[in-house]
Amino acid sequence: MKKSIIIWTAAIILVIVAVYTTNNYNAKSSIGKAPPQQAVPAPSPTPADSSQSEGPQSKEEINLMADYDFTLEDLNGNKITLSQLKGKKVYLNFWATWCPPCKAEMPDIEKLYQETKDSDLVILAVNIAEDKKTVQDFIAKNKYNFPILLDVKGEVSQLYQVSNIPTTYFIDTNGFLDDSIVGPLPLESMKEYVNKLK
Repeated sequence: MKKSIIIWTAAIILVIVAVYTTNNYNAKSSIGKAPPQQAVPAPSPTPADSSQSEGPQSKEEINLMADYDFTLEDLNGNKITLSQLKGKKVYLNFWATWCPPCKAEMPDIEKLYQETKDSDLVILAVNIAEDKKTVQDFIAKNKYNFPILLDVKGEVSQLYQVSNIPTTYFIDTNGFLDDSIVGPLPLESMKEYVNKLK
């Protein structure tokens, strides 16, 4: 009986710590939810909002490959530059190993990767501000195969104004932002967003 109480107490404490850590990270960030651009409002966080009026310019005018290009290393030390992926659809996800919602959606990202790895879709999961070994151990333990990029200093996540994680950007073959979603996505929703990309 005492052992059961100890286990439940430890589980509750872990949940509280995880929630506190996530909220603390989000509260400390003063940046918005989409890359800034003059006179361009932030893109809608949900597909339902996408049909609403967005002001004088639309989100399609935000070219991430041109205006928000970046180069990061993957876990093998290879440099990946976003603009070099022009002509391909890009699923750009920001995450961290300590983030429960990030971990919850990663099995579905792996499924999407396995289903689309021979297509024109490129999945890039950008880890925010964690050391390489921590990320490598997490990926190896969970047997994920999709490409992981290391944003060790958090500079790219700041450029993209990521204030909550996971955050995912869907980029079309010309480099334009099609949509951005804050929060975990189930596999079917991932496929819907990817299928909309041109």
